[in-house]
Amino acid sequence: MNQLGLCRIVVLIILSTLIGACSQETKPTAPKFTGRLLLLSGDPTNGANLAELTVADAGNNLATITGGVFEAVPSPDQTRLLYTTKDEIMLRDLRNGGVKSLVKGDSFCLAWAPDGNHFSYRQRSTAGATKLFESDLNGQSKLVLDDPNGSLSCAQWIATDRLVFDRFVGTQQKTKPGEPIKPNTTTIATIGDTVKLHDTPRKWTIESICAKANNGLLRPADGGQLLIGKNINHFETIDPSAASCSECRFAGYAAQSCTPFFVEQPTSAATEVFYLNPTNWQKQKPGSINRTFSLNAKMLIKSSAKLMIVGDAGWLLLIDTESGEITPLLPKPPEPATPADAKTPIVWIEN
Repeated sequence: MNQLGLCRIVVLIILSTLIGACSQETKPTAPKFTGRLLLLSGDPTNGANLAELTVADAGNNLATITGGVFEAVPSPDQTRLLYTTKDEIMLRDLRNGGVKSLVKGDSFCLAWAPDGNHFSYRQRSTAGATKLFESDLNGQSKLVLDDPNGSLSCAQWIATDRLVFDRFVGTQQKTKPGEPIKPNTTTIATIGDTVKLHDTPRKWTIESICAKANNGLLRPADGGQLLIGKNINHFETIDPSAASCSECRFAGYAAQSCTPFFVEQPTSAATEVFYLNPTNWQKQKPGSINRTFSLNAKMLIKSSAKLMIVGDAGWLLLIDTESGEITPLLPKPPEPATPADAKTPIVWIEN
């Protein structure tokens, strides 16, 4: 065989190899967990463990930080964590691990103000009454409302100095002498040197609020389609529009962002995940996951908007929202899972 013929054969072999490689289907790469995840492990109604998940050489490592935690809420910049025990509110610095006690008493309904410098909470008092407070990060609290009927919903911040909450007053409930309360109102509290309350007729049920971008997700008070509300700091005159999905469920905002993510379960075996462009509210990048989730599933979205962590029925899963690939972050839970097996992701501290 002459040299020219040999060269032709070599070229043909190389071309065949390249064509074969290109024709092979590329398999999706399983998503990898990075950073740190703080979660509640166990049933929060009985006091769960606050735990931290990190990557280790032999697999992910789950370490308990403290026990007896009922609620845990990260600050807007994800550098601090408020959490409640049976008798106090604690503040944990997620950068250096420092912890301090802020408020004594059985507290619940924690909510951060958008600036991350103060928060709200409720406490139970005698005979079913509750009190709503605002506090700074030194534990200096201010009474927002003393509710003798215990009829308040959890409050949400719509601006650095404004809280919104619902008041439900039935015909059998007593009102405080000299302070008539209209049934089923939405109250806006402006926090300053004094607290100013403004009642409006209750029109909306608040699903979630992102005060940073001045928008929120609402439903009509009597139920119905999920809606997007702009200019939420003017809650009295808010005029929401449709959220581009009729049967969808809000999954959460991308970390440190107001980009809302949703899930829909079109079949008994599949879930679609997508987000809405916060400029025009159009549906973007739907992805399909070969799994469905319970109504109690808790989801966290990475700021890059590609990866999602889901805690559901004892599972803790890392999901690529584009490819649908799933990676369990912890060993398989027992079947059937019980509330004590719950894993509730709280904040994902990214590298």
